[in-house]
Amino acid sequence: MNSPPKEIDNETVIFSYGSLLNHRQLRELLKHRGDFNIFETTDLDEAVKLTKANPNDIIILKNVVLENVRVSIVTETMLRRWFQKHGGDLQKLIAAGVTTFEIPQAVFLYARPAKMNEKSRSLNGGLICNLTKDEVLMLDSYEFEPVLKRTRTPKLVIQNQIFTPQHITFYAGTESAKDITPAEKAERAFFLNLNRIHGQLSPQAKWQKDVR
Repeated sequence: MNSPPKEIDNETVIFSYGSLLNHRQLRELLKHRGDFNIFETTDLDEAVKLTKANPNDIIILKNVVLENVRVSIVTETMLRRWFQKHGGDLQKLIAAGVTTFEIPQAVFLYARPAKMNEKSRSLNGGLICNLTKDEVLMLDSYEFEPVLKRTRTPKLVIQNQIFTPQHITFYAGTESAKDITPAEKAERAFFLNLNRIHGQLSPQAKWQKDVR
């Protein structure tokens, strides 16, 4: 098994392909830290050195590819319905600033590990390192747990090398993306096309532009 170095393969490292890679969003979520730096690199060895040299800062290793996943596009309306189906208290999320009373006009990628014999795809993203255990628990709420649940990543590709992590997780969908009402499909189509320029992502797409 080819595992990444322990500095980036531990229980507080998260693979993200969406809003957590946005520096402004990440700083807002981690504002309790006070002043801290966010370092980015595309080099694995440099990421290891940065995590050691800057234990109080966030390190993001970019251009990491998550393989063997199934991907769908969902809206927050769908996430909220699934969350409430699990007994989740939406008002607590609103009070915590995770979401707003008004449903955001946005679409999100919703991935899960592919099952055997399912056609899979890959997602470009990055590894967020140097989070604390408490911060990871806070991010669980941000990601509408248990609708999206931290799950060990399948294969990762870093600098053309294939790794099978022992601890790195990503937020995987637990609900079937086939469980969508006609009204939710219509809302998703509306958001996908709202103010969209031909050949570009919708401004409402909450994932990285280089996701494939």
